[in-house]
Amino acid sequence: MATKGPKVTTLADIKAQMAELQKQHDAIVANEKETIIAEMKEKISDYGITANELGFQLSAPTTSVKPPKSTPAGKTKAEAKYRGPNNEEWAGGIGARPKWVKAILEAGGNIEDYLINK
Repeated sequence: MATKGPKVTTLADIKAQMAELQKQHDAIVANEKETIIAEMKEKISDYGITANELGFQLSAPTTSVKPPKSTPAGKTKAEAKYRGPNNEEWAGGIGARPKWVKAILEAGGNIEDYLINK
């Protein structure tokens, strides 16, 4: 009886398998996510867990929306170097630090963890 050699798998075969596994992963996540969220909400309620205890920082709601400040003629706005927890951006230059940066530093955090291009 002749023995078969090892199955030759091509890169295309592997990519197809990866795509199929990704689809399976996405389907499992979609099917289980709602149940897991409900379980988490129940436990949070049962134990009285706060957003702060989970590491979330809630910002105070703003009362009005201000139009963006325009830059003086001939000057360009510096490219953002840091992105905050609520997608706020800061160039990290001279001047007053934004409130979200101050809050992170006062809490003992490291602003370098918020670098946009690591």
